[in-house]
Amino acid sequence: MKKNTKKKIIIIIVILIIVLGVGGFFAWKKLTNHNPKAETNTVEVLDSISGYDYHLEDRDSEIYKETFFKLKELLEKSETIEYEQYAKYIAELFLIDFYTIENKISKYDVGSLDFIYPEEKEKFQNKAMDTIYKMVLDNSTNTRKQDLPKVTKVDLQEPVSTTYSKGDKKLEGYTIDATISYQKDLGYDKNVNLTLVKEENKIYVVKLTNPDA
Repeated sequence: MKKNTKKKIIIIIVILIIVLGVGGFFAWKKLTNHNPKAETNTVEVLDSISGYDYHLEDRDSEIYKETFFKLKELLEKSETIEYEQYAKYIAELFLIDFYTIENKISKYDVGSLDFIYPEEKEKFQNKAMDTIYKMVLDNSTNTRKQDLPKVTKVDLQEPVSTTYSKGDKKLEGYTIDATISYQKDLGYDKNVNLTLVKEENKIYVVKLTNPDA
């Protein structure tokens, strides 16, 4: 009798351990929203331009890649840099990356910061997060289901020379009007104006405005 009782107790203990283990697993899965099929959304740098802080990432669109390689050739292989053409490439890359939001991980992942004038970068990023990027859902596990813009074409008008005052500095540069086309019209900016400046050997974006706003 004692042996049978011992066996029953052992069996009950084993069953309890199994039940608690399975229950614990499902509780952990629910609390952590664990999804074994979900992949971490990571970004890989594919290329860069020597001497400049410009990078090509695996998530960049085909039209971005095409313009990036044109800029790379201009900056790395040309004996004399044509700054007006340099400004046009920067304007195009800036608009493609900033307004292509479907490949961004979250609202904090603001595009085109590499092209912003250093003193304007933080202000620009904060404004973007409070406006155009405000409603972007997190996609760190590649599970986001949200309609977000993808730029398919940028048409630039010819650059117009200008002088931009930044504190005590007067920087030479250009203003460029542009029209943006999207894969799907979700109500994002279509007609914009960019102000770009030249400091030392680099071109930066200092201002983005939407005349239709």
